[in-house]
Amino acid sequence: MKLFTTIKANSSRIDYKNFQTIEGETPLWKWSIQRLISDKYEIFVNTDSGIILDEISDMKNVYGIKRKEKHIEWEKNAEQIGSPGESMLFEFCNDKSISPEEVICTFHVTSPFTTLELIEDGSKYLKMGYDSVQSVQKIQNFVFKMEDEKIVPINYNASFVQRTQDLKPLYASIAAFFISTKSKILRDKKRIPGKVFNYELDALRSVEIDYPDDLKLSRLVVNSMLEYQRKYGVV
Repeated sequence: MKLFTTIKANSSRIDYKNFQTIEGETPLWKWSIQRLISDKYEIFVNTDSGIILDEISDMKNVYGIKRKEKHIEWEKNAEQIGSPGESMLFEFCNDKSISPEEVICTFHVTSPFTTLELIEDGSKYLKMGYDSVQSVQKIQNFVFKMEDEKIVPINYNASFVQRTQDLKPLYASIAAFFISTKSKILRDKKRIPGKVFNYELDALRSVEIDYPDDLKLSRLVVNSMLEYQRKYGVV
């Protein structure tokens, strides 16, 4: 298995999000990658940041990919539809040195509580008849949308109050990981091709840092984890 991620130097909702500290002086991008470093898997980082490229050159089994100008311009163009993330993934998978049946895990450093054990557990479903695996959060609450200032229920009956345990669950895709093989990703031109297994995450591992409050929450959780480790010697 090869791990692949993309990291931007700057972000729109949190300035320089990936460089915000998550614990002590450790920036978010480094915190998340260090949790996945092992002797078993190579990690590939596509980035437009010279700072990140320099720093990962000293990390074991972590390799930098300088972002192409076309993808940088894509991200800058407000009229461009979608993210260039999949395009970068496809280019990575087109590397002829990678076997067609190689398992590729796309992860995001903005999911700071992803672990290698979690990814490995998710990848086992590729051997159970699934073409890909995505991390998700199960939502079993009253979900609705607004149309003309009116509530339109999505998963409940508005004519009476239901118990939440009786509601039809919905699922939100979480960017902790997307796992498939090179051949299937390129075949379908999707990061989650074919028959998909939805791997449910708990509340902690569903945290994604998109907004300032997410960053504050993650810092609190990390500090609590470290304090617990100092006190009891375990995480």
